Amino acid sequence: MRYFLQLCFGLSLSIVAFIAPSTSLAQALKSSPDSPLELRSLRIAQTPVLVEVADTNRSRQTGLMHRQFMAEHRGMLFVFSEPQALCFWMRNTLIPLSIAYIDEHAKVIDIFDMTPLDERSICSSAPAQFALEVNQGWFERNHIKVGDLLQDGQSHDT
Repeated sequence: MRYFLQLCFGLSLSIVAFIAPSTSLAQALKSSPDSPLELRSLRIAQTPVLVEVADTNRSRQTGLMHRQFMAEHRGMLFVFSEPQALCFWMRNTLIPLSIAYIDEHAKVIDIFDMTPLDERSICSSAPAQFALEVNQGWFERNHIKVGDLLQDGQSHDT
């Protein structure tokens, strides 16, 4: 496997690090005017996506609730301390979303579409450590499928 995933947790802040052989991780953090969350540039199947990192209980519970718009190549990455069965719902979420559940090796294991305000749980089919929410249809429009890898946006293939 060319890429592997390492998850580091601090006392109150966890940082997701996607590391490729002979490639260092860019640690530059950016701020967003509409969110206090860390922004991270990632790639999935060579497609760039700028994500807000939800890595605390509070940020994961709030997620994308009450937002009325999200730019096309933006999303939210939910980070958990270990792989587990994950279930998400759309309570108070107004934007139609698609969600990808991602395992501890940064591999997409499920992709589902989600309906605004729907309180039914959409669960991963296997233990996942991450969930990536984007605008509904984004995965399909970008030809992203189960088995694709999530990578640091600064990594480059050699």
